[in-house]
Amino acid sequence: MRLPALFLLGWIAALYPAAHAAPPPLEFLYPAGGRVGTTVSVTAGGKHESWPPQIWSSDPALEVSAAEEKGTLRIEIPADMPAGPCHIRLYNDDGASALRCFMVGRITETLDQEPNDALEQAQALTEWPITVNGRLNKEGDTDSFQVSLEPGQWLVATVDAYSLDSPVDPLLQLLDAAGTQVAFNHDRHELDPALMFQSPQAATYTLQLSAFAFPPKADIRLTGGDDCVYRLILHKGPVGNYLFPQAIQRGHREALHLHGWNLGTPSGVTHVEVDATTASAAQDHLTVTVPGGGTELSLRLSDWPEVRELEPNNASTESQPVLFPAAINGRIGDPHDRDNFRFSATKGEVLHFQVESQILGFPLDAVLTLFNDADKQIAESDDIGKRPDPELQWTAPADGTFRIEIRDLLDRGGTDFVYRLAGTHPVPGFEAEALADAVVVKPGESTELKVKVTRSNGFEGSLAVLLDGLPEGVSATSASVPVKGADLTLSILASRECKPANLPIRALVVSTDPAQPAAQFVAATLKGKNSAAGHLTLNQSQHIWLTVPPKPPEPEEKPAETPPATP
Repeated sequence: MRLPALFLLGWIAALYPAAHAAPPPLEFLYPAGGRVGTTVSVTAGGKHESWPPQIWSSDPALEVSAAEEKGTLRIEIPADMPAGPCHIRLYNDDGASALRCFMVGRITETLDQEPNDALEQAQALTEWPITVNGRLNKEGDTDSFQVSLEPGQWLVATVDAYSLDSPVDPLLQLLDAAGTQVAFNHDRHELDPALMFQSPQAATYTLQLSAFAFPPKADIRLTGGDDCVYRLILHKGPVGNYLFPQAIQRGHREALHLHGWNLGTPSGVTHVEVDATTASAAQDHLTVTVPGGGTELSLRLSDWPEVRELEPNNASTESQPVLFPAAINGRIGDPHDRDNFRFSATKGEVLHFQVESQILGFPLDAVLTLFNDADKQIAESDDIGKRPDPELQWTAPADGTFRIEIRDLLDRGGTDFVYRLAGTHPVPGFEAEALADAVVVKPGESTELKVKVTRSNGFEGSLAVLLDGLPEGVSATSASVPVKGADLTLSILASRECKPANLPIRALVVSTDPAQPAAQFVAATLKGKNSAAGHLTLNQSQHIWLTVPPKPPEPEEKPAETPPATP
């Protein structure tokens, strides 16, 4: 039986519906950064069915445009733009891509040059300091770089890869002219390595970068692929590692210890004068430039005294007296070291103790222990939830003198086992998190945005969650936060006549209680394709992307069929 042509066309159309555009992909950026004052051609990873997309950057100073070649972006970086990370997102009428991090740097940048797997193929680096933007582009790939050092000179090499959402667990090794390994590092900052090596003589070395797959695969071997991008930052001049103390009190001026490499001192420690007397209330950190090197370190601004640990304080009888609220800056200097601090508290007084060490990149696995004046242990804390460092909230049972001790869980110690222990009176407040960083709502329909709100330290004021920056024709519900906090759902509704829109909006938690005024933007925690939730260079975004796609065309009305003539 022969089927009518119109029936056949309709049947084919049902099996193969008209192509519908999808949001543009953005699986990676290569190179993943550039130097201020330059224009960079960047590959936007992914299969782009249509081109060009529209582009958004979290920093308007970064000028990002689509090049004529499909999958290529042109990024102009102003000379006066601050160094650091920013987000880039592609979008079209149907939605938005994932956010990807683009790093803005101040030093010379170059690309890795293949082939450079073997020692004899190592890419010679002649400008210093330098950032190499590379890609492990095939299974088993290794990128090699030639480095020359003077006697006593340090090489400092760090990698950004896992933190940029590359699906890799990278490693660095340094080989001498004979191919013998003289230095190695695997994980220093999360899964990203950092290698420091002091050359005993004038020599040329080969630095090699390779990686295992992350998440791990059943077979253990070196990985690679188009999305295995990295930034290798190399210095052989002055480099700062950290400042001690880790914070300075607002309104104060202090001489801080600067620890690092190639600082011109045998100990690798020098001093820098830091002035926080003119810091504004809105500032939360200062930028400290390393003398002679141009590298920078970030220094916390604090609202309470920053106390330095004084040895000996290993025994309970040697406890250092401290008046809280304050932050104690110290280090577990030797194996089996204990740092003890004595303080007074009144009955019912609440103190919140919080350690920062691993979260700052130090190796200390801290344990906090609280004792009463009879030296009886009354509380202890190790890691708390997702935080790698301990915290402890405690209410004094009576007037008296108490002791708090900090130690390493495995009784290790060293010059870099640094900590900052803050003891403060807890302030009532709340935290909020959006569970998505992009939503799509079609004209005449609705969608949902989930927001998690958690109250802390007895905050009982009435709270509401609402959306700000919605385009014309789009409305949203608000939600009241229960006393115990909750996961809330906001409904976003687009009218039938709503015009297409693509823009960032914000969720806001506000207190409606005049006695406890407060407001806070809600950030979405970004989870990378390598499942590195909270481990990315930019962990969060307050910009929640809203897409209202164009209204589909109304179906054409078929003309009424003329009834057959009556014979």
